[in-house]
Amino acid sequence: MYNVDIVCPVYKGYHYLEPLYESFKIQKEININKIVFAITDSKDEEMDKIREFVKEKNITSFEVSKEEFSHSLTRQKAIMEYCSSNIVIMISQDIKLTNDEVFKNLVKDIDSGKTVYNYARQICTNKSIEKYIRKKNYPTESYIVSNEDVERMQLMAFFASDACSAYNRDVFIKLGGYGDFNLMMNEDQMYSKIILDNGYKKKYCADAVVEHSHKYKLKQLYKRYYEAGKFYAEVKVFDNYKSTDSGMKLAFYVLGQALKHFDLPVLFRWLPDMTSRYLGMKKGRKAGKKNNG
Repeated sequence: MYNVDIVCPVYKGYHYLEPLYESFKIQKEININKIVFAITDSKDEEMDKIREFVKEKNITSFEVSKEEFSHSLTRQKAIMEYCSSNIVIMISQDIKLTNDEVFKNLVKDIDSGKTVYNYARQICTNKSIEKYIRKKNYPTESYIVSNEDVERMQLMAFFASDACSAYNRDVFIKLGGYGDFNLMMNEDQMYSKIILDNGYKKKYCADAVVEHSHKYKLKQLYKRYYEAGKFYAEVKVFDNYKSTDSGMKLAFYVLGQALKHFDLPVLFRWLPDMTSRYLGMKKGRKAGKKNNG
């Protein structure tokens, strides 16, 4: 039996909470010591429903304002101040656990001491570009990454996702969490670098599968990639690493998959979608460099 705490940042999305909570209860060989919701206050009726849900289910929670929320520091606060189990599972509110062994497969190597940070395989079920990107980024075979793999894998060595991940809490505290970086994205990538730099290992768990599907509008995609561009321009710790799988390669992989499956919705969306990503990243990098002088 694996003893865990679960941390879930919550912002609106009340309709996700009940099915997510129920999916926790069917997980095999998992003893949930505590569920922690890090709630960003939306100041609306949905916020009242979330507060009521937390009270009804006896969930531990704390609230932050929109201005206070940080992808790194809010999660760091939840793990350090509100959790007590040595294994902490981090999830997004909009994932779906695909079976009753997701958590077991996610945490088993952390429990054994082989790794200190693991992340799950994500699949997308809607007919979208995201489905093929998930297929590329989340393969069907598990693998472990150590500092020895960085030279070969370059930037991809630090790839991870807190949509569904597991942390060794003792190591997280020992290393100072995310190094007190106040990040609005990519906190998972930052933590991957921290643990690898300190001689620990992480694992991609292909047998821990979650569904994570989005339907982004072009404006939303542009904004996400703009923020990603800013991140890489402002956070200099990744400057010395190359991208072994460029955006161009990924774009043409998606196109090839769409042609292979004669996926018309993706084919029609492909050019404006990839253009939004490219321009967002380019403009974000430019803005980030400007902010750094």
